[in-house]
Amino acid sequence: MSVCVLKAVPEDFAVSECLGTATVPAGAADHQYLLLTKRGFTTHQAVAAVAAHLGVEREAVAAAGLKDEDGVTEQTLSLRGTASPEQLAAFNRAHDGADYMRLTERGHGDGPVVVGELDGNCFRIVARDLDAATADALRAGPAQHNMFFVNYYDTQRFGVPGGPKQTHLLGGALIDGDDEAAFRLLRESGSPEGGQALAHDGDPAEFLAALDPRVLAFYRCAHASAEWNERLTKLVADEGGADTVETDREGLRYVLPRTPAAAREVLRAAPELGCGRYRWTDGKMRYTESPRPTVVQTRVRVLGVRPDDRFPDRWACTLSFFLPSGCYATMAVTQFFQQLETV
Repeated sequence: MSVCVLKAVPEDFAVSECLGTATVPAGAADHQYLLLTKRGFTTHQAVAAVAAHLGVEREAVAAAGLKDEDGVTEQTLSLRGTASPEQLAAFNRAHDGADYMRLTERGHGDGPVVVGELDGNCFRIVARDLDAATADALRAGPAQHNMFFVNYYDTQRFGVPGGPKQTHLLGGALIDGDDEAAFRLLRESGSPEGGQALAHDGDPAEFLAALDPRVLAFYRCAHASAEWNERLTKLVADEGGADTVETDREGLRYVLPRTPAAAREVLRAAPELGCGRYRWTDGKMRYTESPRPTVVQTRVRVLGVRPDDRFPDRWACTLSFFLPSGCYATMAVTQFFQQLETV
């Protein structure tokens, strides 16, 4: 398998959220929609920063999905109430720099954006450190590739870049009511809230209770995601057989299809598997289960193959594609190059 480097710089990984929001005249609305463009911040950090800047409760600011901190991303936030142009300009000035957050008004509506209503995301990704054989295959191949990929939760679901991949363990501790274990794992996580936990020398339960409940819901969801991945791993190994390869990604085990046919066999055997989800809604932590696709089909455009300006004597290319909500572009790109050798 050709191994590529993703996210060599944040600008290599551009994400634009696709979310249809019905708008109404400002005077008839109780929510304002804001376009957030960010680099170097998590969505949770952005939501907290917007709420703090405007002096509103954290739950007055909502997002429909989470976006990578190690990319340049665009997404819609909703605000209960209205921020003035002067407030938005002041926020942008306060969060300008190499890493930044910028807010732009994009309309008004009757309600907040809601997790689960996101249509998907458009990606424009630079894959680097490619060998000459891969570059030749890309140049010789079509401009658009129709591909099927196994829809795993990728490693960023389970930890911040460069940190330990154990958010699923933290979520399991929360589900079990083991506050001390959850607090210890949080302090090891390298996340923004983990940094806050390192500075806290009081009661673990007290600290956890003060966190945004939506952050705690995220950790619980990570536990459910790990369980789903484990079931999918077995399915891929059983159905793909010899056309699969086992790989370690940052300490996490994945079994990937080596051919498009192997991915389609997984789809044939089980198009969906039930996946648990935790949400903080109406002041309560709620658990639901819904089907998640085991295999996703997309079209990948290859926009250019060129010498890599960051890795000498290697090659780079730009890939553009759309994925439904909940899919991981890093996993799609990994399998794109895995299957490229067999097409």
